[in-house]
Amino acid sequence: MSSNMQSIQHSNYSDIYHLLYDNEKLSKQDIADQLSLSLPTVSANLQKLTKQQLIVKNGQLKSTIGRRATAYSIDPNVTLSVGVEIFRNYATMAVLNLRNEVLTIHTINLPFANDDQYAQSLAQQILALIKDRGFSLNQISGVGIGIQGLISNDGTTILYGKILDCTGMKSDNFGQYLPFPVTFYHDADCVARSEYAQRPTDGIFLSIGEHIGTAIIINGHILKSPSGRNGTMEHITLNGVNGPICYCGRRGCIETYCSLSSLLQPNETLSSFFADLHHNDPLVTKRFEQYLDYLAESIYNLHMFVDIPLVIAGVLTKYLSEKDLTAIKQRLRKISVFPETEGYLHLGKVVDHSVAIGAAIPAIREQLQNL
Repeated sequence: MSSNMQSIQHSNYSDIYHLLYDNEKLSKQDIADQLSLSLPTVSANLQKLTKQQLIVKNGQLKSTIGRRATAYSIDPNVTLSVGVEIFRNYATMAVLNLRNEVLTIHTINLPFANDDQYAQSLAQQILALIKDRGFSLNQISGVGIGIQGLISNDGTTILYGKILDCTGMKSDNFGQYLPFPVTFYHDADCVARSEYAQRPTDGIFLSIGEHIGTAIIINGHILKSPSGRNGTMEHITLNGVNGPICYCGRRGCIETYCSLSSLLQPNETLSSFFADLHHNDPLVTKRFEQYLDYLAESIYNLHMFVDIPLVIAGVLTKYLSEKDLTAIKQRLRKISVFPETEGYLHLGKVVDHSVAIGAAIPAIREQLQNL
């Protein structure tokens, strides 16, 4: 068979799969009509896709003529991916299917250490979760680990891991204990991916948690630099002379004004802070107002670099209301020097474990691209 003929056949197979992926269920005739293919071609490919367990028969669809048509849909659970977020005292693992649906999520207390014992413990927990939830190892296409640090573009090495003191750590440390590939991702990139899966729009993603991270998505892809030093806009300074000292060693980075570490006092949690805020505690209110001033200033700086939507994402989004968003937009209006709308600012949608969820997405994306 000519390679041209093979590629046409593969493209029909792929087109039918992706059409079904984009729709809940379709009949043979629907597929033939939408892709302008003959019914025998559609039948042959549906047979092949069913045999490979990529699609399933899924009830029947109403038909205007004669008997009801068999409906086909993808089996989203034929391939799964595991995402992990690693923090100093705990790790969270999420299992996602081909539709980026979270099938299970589980947090374990596991103090981080840059050593084999930690890697082995985490690997055992991942394998236990897969087994406990009744998944098979063959279903898993890969493990993504989201980590607070800068990562080499191939996802194998932590280039800068100041927060967890893990510079130089390798994904193989974990891979040696697991039967599938392991890839590292910058935590802010993971947050951006999880948000993009919910609302596929390009933008700057400002991930606000204990620390801040940033990522940019252009044309659906994370913007990467050859050095792996992308997504460090949190180290732009608001006051490089008298500002607070940042963990990077410089003064007055956005990190030191807009991270949750900068907002909360040592004995506070986010929920206790917002509870006090809603009870109109005057000192907490004053602190929050000042925080929003800094946040608006930082957002405006980032917006001046790249004029695309900006999404406030990460842990903070669980607590920010539309009222808070309006308050930030009012501040932006005051400091804006160019005529513009502040419609570029959005609140993220993924309020819990967006790093773990986002870390699972690249393996899924790769599976879909190969189909």
